[in-house]
Amino acid sequence: MDGGLVARDMSSDDLTQVMTIENNAQASPWGRLSFEESLTKSHFCRVLEVAWEHEQGQQSQIVAYHVVCPILDELHILNVVAAPQYQGIGLGHRLMHDILEIAEHHQTRRIFLEVRASNEKAQSLYLKWQFKQMGLRKAYYRRTLSNTSREDALIFMRDCTQA
Repeated sequence: MDGGLVARDMSSDDLTQVMTIENNAQASPWGRLSFEESLTKSHFCRVLEVAWEHEQGQQSQIVAYHVVCPILDELHILNVVAAPQYQGIGLGHRLMHDILEIAEHHQTRRIFLEVRASNEKAQSLYLKWQFKQMGLRKAYYRRTLSNTSREDALIFMRDCTQA
């Protein structure tokens, strides 16, 4: 899939596809307003899009995205998602590569994120990208939109000064 895969800035025109992925991939998905606000703030909102030739011309589909918030000389990863049908083929690594390019370009010293304690696949990805667990937020995530119970978040950090 990597041949036709392009990373680009997210636009408001992408939100229908992004929301479909978000609602299908996340236990407690962001609402459209969260994405709209991220697009109008100084956040970095990026998509991975695959394109192919079709009888009616070129077709494209968003398969993954991320939202990153700069804070002084740090980045906070707010959302990293691959469409469920494309998980396990390396899109998470492609998103992390894109995030690290942003960090390098903006001379970021540290990158932070929270990940569900139950999300072992994401934790494994972050560890491969030299993130280290540095803390815990008790009852940070809702388990699902309809469930009132909460799940802990693990706080991860990558020191970009020691790369």
